[in-house]
Amino acid sequence: DPDMATLVARRNVPVIMMHNRERADPALDIMADIRAFFARSLAIAERAGIRRDSVVLDPGIGFGKTPEQSMTAIARLAELKEFELPLLVGASRKRFIDRISPAPPDQRIGGSITAHTIAVRNGAAIIRAHDVAETVQALRVLTAIEARA
Repeated sequence: DPDMATLVARRNVPVIMMHNRERADPALDIMADIRAFFARSLAIAERAGIRRDSVVLDPGIGFGKTPEQSMTAIARLAELKEFELPLLVGASRKRFIDRISPAPPDQRIGGSITAHTIAVRNGAAIIRAHDVAETVQALRVLTAIEARA
């Protein structure tokens, strides 16, 4: 939205650009679509005068994507490093977890932590989670183990 971009630039505030489709298209190459969306959005931001160092990219896990596409976006998150911007992932309690291991949202903690751990390994700098303490603990363990590799 060019009007939103102008407002963000004028206020000089940080912005999260999230990929979102109106509806899921199972035949779509989701990573190509996400990359094209970010390229367009960043061009709009640049024209509006938004500072690049105030932008965070979010592939929009669960938003206008099939469960398979959400999993693909996490698995191939590293492809978005080409934009050289922080990546945010919010996979907490998402429906794709239920597809793999059926459970109500409040019982998807293990799947959420697994998805977030993979996202961090693939380049996520920011995680949005419902179960913050458990996610932080898992990521601290990941960091400690990887430091010994």
